[in-house]
Amino acid sequence: MNRFIAALCATCLMFAVAGKASAEDLKIVYIDSQKVITESLVGKEAFAKLKALSDQKETDLKKRETKIKGISDQIQAKSATMSASAKEDLQKQYEKEVKEYNRTYKDAQDELRNEEMKILKPWTKDLEEIIKNYGQKNKIDLILDRTNPVVIYGSDKIDVTKAILEIFNKNYQEKQSKQKKE
Repeated sequence: MNRFIAALCATCLMFAVAGKASAEDLKIVYIDSQKVITESLVGKEAFAKLKALSDQKETDLKKRETKIKGISDQIQAKSATMSASAKEDLQKQYEKEVKEYNRTYKDAQDELRNEEMKILKPWTKDLEEIIKNYGQKNKIDLILDRTNPVVIYGSDKIDVTKAILEIFNKNYQEKQSKQKKE
């Protein structure tokens, strides 16, 4: 849904710009930022580190799965011959292990996501600067991101922010004066 809205906004921006600059004067390109990240040296190094961390977390989770399966098998195999209190204790142990597994799984996902951000965040700022400089050097008016359709760079020539701001402020002032009169 967010991608659709972003694409719609980009399309609206292009139509809004049509009055300011003709379509043939506009130079619009896109970049696949996901491809840049995954195929770059930085990305390959980062994903290798993340893979090692992921493998470590996966090993720990598999141990927990094995323990849970063992308890489950024990409950099924011995439930008919166990006392009610022993069965209840085993069930509580099972539930505790499942809860710990779920917590560990979520923590592992969060840690991997945080580690990815920590590794890549400094480089994404560099990438944005490179894209901006590339756009200026090559006289590109608009650069979109194919992975996440948003404007990464837009030249001042197609920026309608000032016009929209003036209309917005005028609209606000008109509403304020109407409210004062009432």
